[in-house]
Amino acid sequence: MESEEADAWRRIRAYVPVMPEHAFFVGPTAALIAGVPLPSGLHDELHVGVLDPRTLPRRPGIRGRRFSVAETRRWAGMRLADPATTWASLAPYLGEYDMVAASDYLLRIPRSPGGLVQLTRTRAFASRADLEQILAANRWRGGPLLRRALNRARTGASSRPETWTRLIIVDGGLPEPELDLDIFDESGDFVACADLAYPHLRLAIEYDGAVHRERDRFLHDIDRTTRLHEAGWQDLHLASPHVFGDRAEGLRRVIAARRRSAMLRDLPRTGFGDLSH
Repeated sequence: MESEEADAWRRIRAYVPVMPEHAFFVGPTAALIAGVPLPSGLHDELHVGVLDPRTLPRRPGIRGRRFSVAETRRWAGMRLADPATTWASLAPYLGEYDMVAASDYLLRIPRSPGGLVQLTRTRAFASRADLEQILAANRWRGGPLLRRALNRARTGASSRPETWTRLIIVDGGLPEPELDLDIFDESGDFVACADLAYPHLRLAIEYDGAVHRERDRFLHDIDRTTRLHEAGWQDLHLASPHVFGDRAEGLRRVIAARRRSAMLRDLPRTGFGDLSH
């Protein structure tokens, strides 16, 4: 059975040759093309915009929308709204957590964990000033949501699940964890990059998606956990049921991990507290 995204891409490619010259993809369709993380269920129609007063496209499966202001880009032969306009046009279709995740994606500043890999892109897709500017340039549907999302957005989140995890933690009353944190051992050697972390507790919080079930990644994760523990860190692993399912259970696990990490941090390093001998 064809996936939702594959079906949307098939319809996008079929529409591009007949797409009016003045039209461009917006909203969930532009976000899909640009790689912005989205929840499922948003691609029954293709979202197409025009600048006022141009004529809206009228075809089955096309949802047209007029804009008083919008910048466009070309990508792989397709016209779509620029990152800031795409962001603003998503508000009617997303809840707060997913609007923050979209914001995080656009604002993320690429970096290499531990500085070990040469990056091909070093700038964010959009700056906070870009998003503030487009927000002020028009009265957007979902304006309050956009403002809240921009206020809660960060530059260090690497994925939609990591954004959700951070928001669940903060909305649960806990201190905001650091994002995308490089961890080094006492010799200064790179150990790991934590999705989220409480450095003062030496606690790393990881979201494990489906890729972590692959054999090579599974073995890599075992070695990584060993290195973390040898460096004096603890790690907590969460998965989809703890983030997108029972959020209370995910929060409970973080609270318990923080408590354990605090106890381990405070253990004496001599006598029976020293387990290295």
